[in-house]
Order: sequence, then structure tokens, then C-alpha cells
Amino acid sequence: MGKQSNGSEAVLLPVVLIGLVGAGVAFFRQPADPDAVAPVVVHESSVVSQAIEDALASLPEQSAELGLAERHLLLRLNDSSERRFEVAGGLFAIASKHLEAGRAPEAMRVAQVCADLVPGSLLEARCWMLCGQASAVTHPDLPLSIRYYERADASLRDRLERQPGEFEARELRGDTILWLAQTKDRFGRTEEAIQHLRELTDTTALVQAQRPADHLQAMLTLGRLLHQTGLDEQADQTLAQAQKLALSDAVPAREALRLLVDHTHRLRPEITDPARIEALRELWDTVQFQRLPEWFSVGDELASAYFFAQPRQLADFEMVSRELLNTAPVVLAEMSEDSEQRAGLESLYATNLLLAVDSANSRSDASEAMRLITLFEKQFQGRDVQFTSPLDRPAQRMHRIGEIYRTTMTGHAEQLRQIQATGTEPR
Repeated sequence: MGKQSNGSEAVLLPVVLIGLVGAGVAFFRQPADPDAVAPVVVHESSVVSQAIEDALASLPEQSAELGLAERHLLLRLNDSSERRFEVAGGLFAIASKHLEAGRAPEAMRVAQVCADLVPGSLLEARCWMLCGQASAVTHPDLPLSIRYYERADASLRDRLERQPGEFEARELRGDTILWLAQTKDRFGRTEEAIQHLRELTDTTALVQAQRPADHLQAMLTLGRLLHQTGLDEQADQTLAQAQKLALSDAVPAREALRLLVDHTHRLRPEITDPARIEALRELWDTVQFQRLPEWFSVGDELASAYFFAQPRQLADFEMVSRELLNTAPVVLAEMSEDSEQRAGLESLYATNLLLAVDSANSRSDASEAMRLITLFEKQFQGRDVQFTSPLDRPAQRMHRIGEIYRTTMTGHAEQLRQIQATGTEPR
């Protein structure tokens, strides 16, 4: 399940909705624990997952049409428990569609209708979680989402008191606690967040029910908050365990790298902090992360940090820049032409080519500068270029990139002028 980022809870919604809208059956994974088998659980899971799958295959996109679909579902209600779960599953799919489309108030309204239909169920807890995500959109500056996550957690705790061996309820409760802890952290309720994270990382039943990536996320968040509250020894122990898990086969490399980079940025928010740069350099040098999209972003940040340092850290810049520029064309050649990842990597490649040209000129290496200029013109022949603009230093970097481009890529700039003037690519 996607986790949130420090600026706004809304950042997570596209990630979360991949699960909410794109994988209905996956919401109700069958228990991997033999103790979890209970007739009511199997009944709910099978009926609701099928209802969600059927709804997602046919639901319209427009709000008014979704409203008609909602009313049609409610007209199908009768005294049958199975029918009630079928209708609730369809309503949950509708609420997810509304949230995916940015209609958070409608999503909350439909989810609450759904929750009222199936009290005490796993679906009820999922509805309150969806309301928490939606309220983060409607009221990003108010901690209203905490109330919904707490309500989901209370529902799951009650259920686990009745059915303590139910794996799926433990799994869902782990997700809920992590959302709750991160949301409380966002609103400055650090001690409460730490308490939730300790439960999540120390309770064997919850640990066993978590995905390894979610467990890694919980440990990284706990380690960061322990550092913030001055419990450095506990923090270091927790982060050491997290590092071991991140480098294991249990967590996919791309997901591990994304979580480690996010943790580094939060723990060391100052872009010139030597500890931040050192941590990123360790990630850059980790073999299993190399060639991942996030790995190139780490290299881009490092190259920028070394290039703009005062004085410029030329040796470090050259080591990172050389590896980045040698690897990027190989990966680009493997990507489809219309891939969003390709567009992002091309932008990063272009930016770092220009930084490398300027570095070569600064040490009077004319042949290396010409080689890099030729690479640039070959890669971007007849095409405009979008240069990367990181949020943490857009003005400084983009001003310098523009200046380097104007003074070194005269051939490419002239080619673009001809294309604009004639509408055809020059021979």
C-alpha cells in the first residue's frame, strides 16, 4: 500500500488508488494463516471481491452516471446478507472511482453509505480508510483524516477480538496503523505516531501480516521520529534493522530505493547537509540499485550537489557524472519511445550532459567538451529538450543550465530555429 509523503497526504492518492481501483480482488487476499479460516470471512471476501471486480468492469466515469449506478445498486437491497455485501462492494467501487477522479466529497459520502451497510466487516474498515484519504484532499490542513483512520482501527480491533486468528484483518490493521502514524506525524503528534509505530514493528502478529516493504516503511519512519525526539541509540538500532531489510531479497529493489531516498530527504531536509549527500552516495554505490529510475535521480541530485558546491567538488562530480552519462544511453535504448520514464530520463540526461560540458571547459579539456556536445546533438537532433528542474534548487540550476546551453549548444539551437522557421527538419 502506498505511503504518504511529508508535504501533503494528497500526494499518496494516485499510489493508493492503484490498489483501490485497479485491483479489486487483491483487497481481499485469502488468509495465508490456517487459523484465519472462518465461514463469515470467506463469505465476505469472496462476495465483496467479486462485486468490486464486476463493478469496476462496467462503471462509467462521469459523476452523474455514477450517481445513477449508485441508486440502481441501492434498489437491489433486500434482507439477504449476501446481497448486502454485493451492493456494498459495488458502492465501494463507486466511491473509489469518485476519489480517483478528484471528487473527494462524493467519495466520502458513498463510502459512508457503504460502511453503514456492513458494520463490523473488513469492508467497513476499508470504507473508513477511504474516507481518511478523501478528507486529506478536502481538508489538507485539518487532521480530520486521523478520526477516520482511528475509526477504521477501532473496527478492526473489535473484529480481531472476535476472530483473533484472522490474517486479513491483521494485515489491514497494519496498513491502517501505518497511515495513522504517518498522518499524526504530519500534524506534529510525534509521540502518538511513535507509539503506533512501536506497536506495528514490535507486535509479532502484525509484523507477520505486513508486506516486507510496509515493514521497512514503518521502521524507517520510526527511526526518523526517534532521532527527532533525541532517542538516538534506539533510532540507530531501528535504522540498522531497516537497512538490513532494505538490502535483502524480501523487498523489491526499486521499492527499497524509493523508501530509502524518501527517508534520507526527510531525515536530512537541507540539500547541502554533508550527511544527506553521504547517505545518497551510499545508495548510488549500491550495486543492486543501479540502473533503476530512482537511481538516476539519486545521481542527478549528487551531481548537482557536487557541481554547485562552493568550491566545486570536481573529483566527486566527475565520478558520478561519468557513470550516469555512460549508463543512461544504454537504459534509454531499452525504453519505448512514448514511455513517461524515458521522457524523464532523457531530461535528466540532457541536464547532466550540460553540467559535464561546463566541467570539461572549466579544466580546459576541449576534446572532452566537444565529445559531450556531439553526444547531445546526436541524442536530441531535431527535438526540443526539457531540462530537469528539481524543486529544491530550480532557480540556481536552471539559470546555469540555460546559460551553458546558450554558449555551448549553438548548433542544436540553430537547428531548432531553422525547424521553427521552415517547419521541416534541416538536412
